[in-house]
Amino acid sequence: MFQGSYGPETIEGVEYTFAWDFLEPPELTLQKPDADLWNKMIKAQGVTDLPDSGVLQIHVPQLQVDGTIAGDALPQGVSEVKVAVQAKVDGGGITVVPLGVRLSEIPDAYTRIMVEKVIVPNVLDQAKHLVNGVKLPVQDLFGQQVALTPVLLDVTGTHLVLTATASPSRSTALAPTSGPAADWPSDKQVFLLVGRDLLARLLQGALDQWRDTKLADDDRTLTGVAKVWWKATFRKADNVKVDESDPTTVSADFDIPWSVGLDLFPVTPDGGCALFKASQES
Repeated sequence: MFQGSYGPETIEGVEYTFAWDFLEPPELTLQKPDADLWNKMIKAQGVTDLPDSGVLQIHVPQLQVDGTIAGDALPQGVSEVKVAVQAKVDGGGITVVPLGVRLSEIPDAYTRIMVEKVIVPNVLDQAKHLVNGVKLPVQDLFGQQVALTPVLLDVTGTHLVLTATASPSRSTALAPTSGPAADWPSDKQVFLLVGRDLLARLLQGALDQWRDTKLADDDRTLTGVAKVWWKATFRKADNVKVDESDPTTVSADFDIPWSVGLDLFPVTPDGGCALFKASQES
């Protein structure tokens, strides 16, 4: 990804060759690009919006590009590069999805064509192979061999956080079909450190599982007199936040449409009336 060459390649009837070299090692920025930077990025094919989670940036302070056009050397260019990628778990392994690239201004028009038409697509294509399919090795925890299977990867702004399920590692020689659950020794303490941002994301993910769930749809009837009824649906919850001073306090914007009413039974077969009906859409 960080050094290579390409060509000759014909673009609009003109033959080019290309070469690039990252003169300084890349840095990881554990946060999304801001809106202004994202709007200026050259997007990967099929990408329009930033994903909600797992987005980080690869920052390359200096990218050197060289090339030829119709056999003549192009001016050498040096550019700052920022690549936005999404790290996520796919099939039990970690993979990277390229999202977009931003290069600082390159004065020479032909050099910029070379960068945008060839180098950027190649960098994006190579970025997805950075950690593609990486698996977690079996861990020795409290004297037991435990296999960890990644299930969620996210970026909190300061940390790249990976969560995984744990299960006893089974010997390939014995290959049993089942095994006992991991039994943590009672004299060993296990700590779970969760930042506010990650906790908010986990809670948001849990609440998302309840989208459009019917919470209530029932009634009570007093024969010949009236019926009381009520309905409620959990539509969604947004903007989950963990209180800065008290991490046990969580707030969110809930959307729960509900309605309740009291229907009087008709005194005669010709009609009756609803004593009241109330509803709230959001």
